Amino acid sequence: MNRLLEKVAKVFSKSGSSAVTAQTIVMNPENINEMLAQLIQERNVSKIQSLMQNRDAIVDEAIKEYNPDKHEVMSRRDKDRDGKKPYISEKLPRSRQRYINEVELFFLLGNKVKWEKATDKSNDDAFALYREYIDDMRFDTYLRQLKRLAGAETEAAIYFRCYEQDGQPYMTPLILARSLGYTLRPLFDRFGHMVVFGCGFYTLEGNKTVENFELHTPQMIYLFKKIGGAWVIDPQQTYTNKTGKINIVYVQQPKAWEGSQSRCNREEKIDSGIADTNNYFADPIAVATADVLQSLPDPDIPGGVIQKNNKDSVFEYANPPMASESQKNEREALNTSILFDSFTPDMSFEAMKGLGTLSGDAIERAMALGQMKRQNRMEIYDIAVDRMKNIILAIMMNVTHIGMADKLRTLKVKHEFSQPFSDDRFKLWDAVGNAVSSGIMSKETAVKMLAVTDNPNEEISRITQESTAQSTAQNIPQNIVENF
Repeated sequence: MNRLLEKVAKVFSKSGSSAVTAQTIVMNPENINEMLAQLIQERNVSKIQSLMQNRDAIVDEAIKEYNPDKHEVMSRRDKDRDGKKPYISEKLPRSRQRYINEVELFFLLGNKVKWEKATDKSNDDAFALYREYIDDMRFDTYLRQLKRLAGAETEAAIYFRCYEQDGQPYMTPLILARSLGYTLRPLFDRFGHMVVFGCGFYTLEGNKTVENFELHTPQMIYLFKKIGGAWVIDPQQTYTNKTGKINIVYVQQPKAWEGSQSRCNREEKIDSGIADTNNYFADPIAVATADVLQSLPDPDIPGGVIQKNNKDSVFEYANPPMASESQKNEREALNTSILFDSFTPDMSFEAMKGLGTLSGDAIERAMALGQMKRQNRMEIYDIAVDRMKNIILAIMMNVTHIGMADKLRTLKVKHEFSQPFSDDRFKLWDAVGNAVSSGIMSKETAVKMLAVTDNPNEEISRITQESTAQSTAQNIPQNIVENF
């Protein structure tokens, strides 16, 4: 065991500063589980934390860039003036990062995730229960919160917390992120599987602030508290994990504005400099010779005459400097490059007003940058949503809906990310209806494409029954119908 600890320590010492950015890899899950068991028994939380991924420096940098009050432009120095108070330089940060992050979120999760049952109709009741359960827990709302925080901080997690209240089992999602007061410490094996997840946070107990560290494994959930400088296990908050899974989905992604921060800083610097110039010339500034200054009228007397004693006398107002063409071109180039470099479409009113008459498909083509970024992010969140689904089903089978465990165990569910721009549904109905009438599409495929029901198989069965009943009625002789 000691040799294994030394081996892991050597990996960290060799990696130097890159250890902060690299994902911690454990070569053998069995060995790490054995190691963790011993470290937990020894209450050696500090050693456990040293083995886990630590991206705090990267996350703090992203949070700083995301918060306008922390931007570089806010550190502009004020200007000293002889015999006067310093001039307060303008500091004009922008929320470019928030805008880019929200556009990225809109393109991926602007509409709810679609769910479809992949098993036969015998599991309709289990699928209906699953849909009701995720609707009650506000699945899409929490998913959007997770995505927004991950795009802003480069990492976030959602914890599906199981508990009992009045003898009844419940599950409530909890978003974990550094800006919310949590430090995230995942640990992966070399295949990318999460072996254990740690989460640090502080609580106020009485008049003391207590440091906590919660450790999640597929078998147990441990809560450690630092009391008097030593780590102890809280027995009331340490319990068996009934699902057999780590009930946490951890997401890591690049900053939404990756590659555009330098240009964002430049834009804010230019805007602040222009504002300073405007301040200097906000009040009229006169240029006058000494003889004119001596003849100026009393400012307390309304009206007055300015007298020039000779042809060399001067009195005129100074014109403020006009913005140069190069400065205008730079600001336009910055705006374009910031959006382009971050794969962000221009969603301003001026850019969008010309798209009002286009169909959803045409808008998607016009917003190609956003679609490209959406596909990139789907590589991350497709896996995350699938894992969230598996955890929710495990919780339903083992905690909240044990009576339906057998049906839930055989339930296969697929998901699909909805397009951000909804096309005209009536046009789609017409197109699908014509395809069915022409015999090139089945009714079953049509019902699934239109997504007018959560249970397409049941809807198809109803259509078949109604069609059979109608055909039967048409085949009854007319005289029988009249006598009846």
